[in-house]
Amino acid sequence: MKPASILITDDEPNIRMMLRTALEADGHRVSEASNGREALARIERDAPDLMVLDLNMPVMDGMAVLEQLKAMPPGDPPRVMILTAYGSIPAAVKATRLGAVDFLEKPLTPTELRQSVRSILDEPELDSPPAGADAAGGYEQVLHLIRRSMQKADFSSAESLLSQAANAREQQSAQYFNLLGVLYEAQRKWRLARKCYGKAISADKKYEPSQLNMRRLYELQSFGHSTQSVMLGGELSEAAIPFRVVSGSRESKQTL
Repeated sequence: MKPASILITDDEPNIRMMLRTALEADGHRVSEASNGREALARIERDAPDLMVLDLNMPVMDGMAVLEQLKAMPPGDPPRVMILTAYGSIPAAVKATRLGAVDFLEKPLTPTELRQSVRSILDEPELDSPPAGADAAGGYEQVLHLIRRSMQKADFSSAESLLSQAANAREQQSAQYFNLLGVLYEAQRKWRLARKCYGKAISADKKYEPSQLNMRRLYELQSFGHSTQSVMLGGELSEAAIPFRVVSGSRESKQTL
């Protein structure tokens, strides 16, 4: 991980100081803003790589900032990690729909913050399709085969088929990103899974499977359990896929 330019946006000075100290310990260049309006001005001036953004602030709150960033030309806005003491599943889904790449709740330790930032800065971009053979039978047929493979917990075949689906279309669908999220979750790559579900929501705000998967993943990571099954979409609205779910120091067996 290379040092990055990070903007901390929070209305509480003590929180900004704690975040700055933690991030500067990793060599990052850190700037601060006390509200959303000030943050947007700093983004235009300094073009940071990442912003740690509080949701609840005076003058302009975090959701309003995300809406402003979404209207910017592609490539201009920084990546955004939401930080809030009032976290909820609807807020997480809405923030992700608006482009946030992670969602963390206060209070958190400096170590948790640094680990999250490292993961965000190190993770690959999801817009570039993986290498693979040309798709045979069409995009929708390949997605159907992916769902069938996942239902059998054959993730090796699903990964290969996802490569084919990526090469079958230039612009990926909500269904594709939802299935890619399930694959990452099966591999215990929680952040990439959440990012994929977020991309699915961004691609189609009415696509329910990705919203339910985001809810389930949030519950699993926050509480260690969820009653929601994995949603593959298509004709397989729900699928029983067994794999282990690890959340912090807790580990639970979950049938997804």
